[in-house]
Amino acid sequence: MTFFLKGAAYSQSHAADITDIKKIIRKSCEFMDERVSTGGGYVWYYKKDLSRRWGELEAYPSMIWIQGNGTVAMGHLFLDIYETLQDSFYLHLAGKSAAALMKAQLECGGWNYLADFNGEESLIKWYDTIGKCAWRLEEFNHYFGNATFDDNSTAGAAEYLLRYFLVSGDTTVKKSLDGAINFILKSQYPNGAWPQRYPIIDSTHYSAYYTYNDDVIWNNIRFLILCYSTLKYAHLYGPIIRAMNFYILSQYKKPQAGWAQQYDFNMEPAPARTYEPAALDPQYSAHHVEMLIKFYEMTCDKKYLNIIPDALKWIETVKFNDDEENCRAPKFVEPGTNKALFIHRTGSNSSNGKYFYDYDSSLTVSHYPCISTINLKRIKELYHKANCNNFGYGNFLFPFEIENKEGVEIYGLLSNYLELDYEKSRRKRREPDGKDGASVIHEIISTIDTNYCWFTKRVFISNPYIGHPSEVKNANKIYAVSYVGDKYDTSPYRNNTDEEYISTSYFIRNIRILLDYINKTGN
Repeated sequence: MTFFLKGAAYSQSHAADITDIKKIIRKSCEFMDERVSTGGGYVWYYKKDLSRRWGELEAYPSMIWIQGNGTVAMGHLFLDIYETLQDSFYLHLAGKSAAALMKAQLECGGWNYLADFNGEESLIKWYDTIGKCAWRLEEFNHYFGNATFDDNSTAGAAEYLLRYFLVSGDTTVKKSLDGAINFILKSQYPNGAWPQRYPIIDSTHYSAYYTYNDDVIWNNIRFLILCYSTLKYAHLYGPIIRAMNFYILSQYKKPQAGWAQQYDFNMEPAPARTYEPAALDPQYSAHHVEMLIKFYEMTCDKKYLNIIPDALKWIETVKFNDDEENCRAPKFVEPGTNKALFIHRTGSNSSNGKYFYDYDSSLTVSHYPCISTINLKRIKELYHKANCNNFGYGNFLFPFEIENKEGVEIYGLLSNYLELDYEKSRRKRREPDGKDGASVIHEIISTIDTNYCWFTKRVFISNPYIGHPSEVKNANKIYAVSYVGDKYDTSPYRNNTDEEYISTSYFIRNIRILLDYINKTGN
């Protein structure tokens, strides 16, 4: 078998040469660190000449992204490489990502979606221009100046610092890590919930409400369990249990025994962004069933299982088809009527555009699907299996022994255990499909360029900021169903041309496949 590196070729009779693969990993990481990163941090996509770059929105060169496939994801990758190859170079790169996150950490102890190393004045300018003109990304239309739990921004960054501390023993991160833990504890409501953003600036704004959206509560529970178990922080037990109990407190009344994405202070489903009505969410409700099963496994308390049948029964009443493995259900269900709600919009940008919802399933927005897919069969199987078992792991022990293990090993075991089924399915969808291992390795090696950089197509980019749009209504109905608005809209869309970009997610994907190959060959 022969593998080609652009400008060079190397051969191996049966398999790719491990030494060559290690060289590719090293050189490609050097490229990302020396040419692409900003102070050890990353965004998501870059033009080949680095003239433009994007996280969820276009970013300044001085910015890093916390959420998604930005700084946190790259840091975890460097730790993965270090744990496989035991080369301190990768621990050094992981430390640079940790340093970037510590620099990005807000005084309150949490993180925003992004950070600007040129300072707050530059960040405010970005919010007043690119952020303000992002039509559908309303969370970026205004600079709050506080931290967010949305998109796993704070819990994800904090968890990375935890893992880096456990792997490296670097005590310089401990202050930031403890600051993040204290921030999460301080921001928790007495009933166990968390707001989307904290400190609270406006209690009437949806970001102050009890928030499930994007797994805010689950991500915080998960992080606190990891800290409780690896750092032996016994004082986290109470906050974890309160958060688990909030799932019971917030279940909506029968017969609509599901959950909403967020709740107001009267525990009623609340609206958030203008295309997120006060509604129940069948998909989130299905996810919550999985979480409740985990809560039962960890506490042996049947109260978490006892509320599941009503939730499953309600999901059955709103589904559109009978295929339980691919059950189609509305994203939003109206409290009271149990009718599906569908999202529409008029206008063409953040100034003249407007979202609304009704019962009409035609001409719905494309960027926020109004129909979700649920593997109801699998969820029922998980429930029935749990209901037939009498777990007895004890006070926050797990279906494996952790008492005499080191923190790094505990972290690995718990990270795998706390990955829910729907999260595993989401991760597997990003993996190569339909190709044998050798062909995937060949593709990865043969497509790297002479600078040891991979490029990919069809990434999400955006219109450049060209000024604030007029509020004059645009009568063109094309934007009702298009992914992006007119030329003033700075929200992202997929570039379907053949233009190539540097992508952190593609880089992570390729390196993880190479690492998996090394692990499987035993080298």
